[in-house]
Amino acid sequence: MKQKETIPYLIGKSIVGLLFLPFWYIQKCFKRDPRVWLFGSWFGQKYSDNSRALYEYVLEYDPDIKPMWITHNKEVYNRLKELNRPVQMANTIAGKIACLKAGVVFVTTSPDEMNSKYLNGAKMVWLWHGMPLKQIMADERKFLKTKQTLFKRFKVKINHVLFPYENKYRTDLVMNSSEFFTPFFSSAFQVQPNQVWTDGYPRNDALFSTYTENIVKEYRAKFPTAKFIIYMPTHRVNGLKGEPFNGFNGHGFNQEKFFKTLEDNDYVFFNKGHFFDSNANITLQNDRFVNVTDSCFDNLYTFVKDMDILITDYSSIYCDYILLGKPIILTPFDYNDYINNERPLYFDYNVWEGIKATNWNELTNILYQHSYHNPTDKEIDLFHKNRDGNSCRRITEHLKSTYNI
Repeated sequence: MKQKETIPYLIGKSIVGLLFLPFWYIQKCFKRDPRVWLFGSWFGQKYSDNSRALYEYVLEYDPDIKPMWITHNKEVYNRLKELNRPVQMANTIAGKIACLKAGVVFVTTSPDEMNSKYLNGAKMVWLWHGMPLKQIMADERKFLKTKQTLFKRFKVKINHVLFPYENKYRTDLVMNSSEFFTPFFSSAFQVQPNQVWTDGYPRNDALFSTYTENIVKEYRAKFPTAKFIIYMPTHRVNGLKGEPFNGFNGHGFNQEKFFKTLEDNDYVFFNKGHFFDSNANITLQNDRFVNVTDSCFDNLYTFVKDMDILITDYSSIYCDYILLGKPIILTPFDYNDYINNERPLYFDYNVWEGIKATNWNELTNILYQHSYHNPTDKEIDLFHKNRDGNSCRRITEHLKSTYNI
């Protein structure tokens, strides 16, 4: 649980920050091993995403590299220990030493996934966790700044001085799937375009896997002819404030019509909320409705690949899923509110080719009429330089060449 930021707490934190500053800068003098690669994911709480995909690839296929997973989550630590994979808890002595040795660090949400205090001098490679459809990082900060109090702005500036290790904008390289996104990444991470390297996302290699998740097998046995739908809305700001987003509240949702749509058209509907909305109270009960959490599968992308239709609003899962060439239905139910009060988008939403529904009634009609369609080759090529399952291999080779390994 996050410490309440009282005045005494902030003063104490500032004193500790000042005392640590000399060691932070001295770290630049340390000799780091370019073959030691550190990986973390989702604020140190999950074993997932691009970092996991690249970590597992390097571990299996590249003996030149010494990968290490760093986590804040004891369950993740125990799981990897049981699998005999290299892992350390971030705040232990061993974890801090690993951070001090690392030559290359891979991040998906924040350097705090590991132990950011001990990473000064390491190469920071941002794998990120989705193509930038909505404003992220520095661009998001500029947007949110207009809604912040003067005290909040002052606090942010002080933090950058006292706690440079909390600065999320230290970046050497950002991974990208298409030149289309390069200017957005460049702006968001405040780097030059040549620091944004285009190839593909490591996690998307799983979309080409032949592995089938147990939950898919279970429901395929139960509904052998059904089309599987996965609903993956993005999070809203309130989810970070303890008010998780529930896509089934409002916008004309009619439970009776929804269930009838599933039954009449032989659909199974999988609801997968965002990580920030994992505590949403979804009370729908039907054999053809499945509320999915991270515990229901091993890898989100080996699960997603076996879905027949994606429904989403503003999530970057859109850009990943189109690699499968399967139908996508877009649900910008709250479009105006989202871009004005959550985050603006980087480009016109109409660039996305999926059929759009502005409320649940339109969505159920689309499902009844089967009026969805597959993405075109033009759009897939717009968002992806490569259409294969070899991104991990190419990224590893590129980084080894870049850092002379």
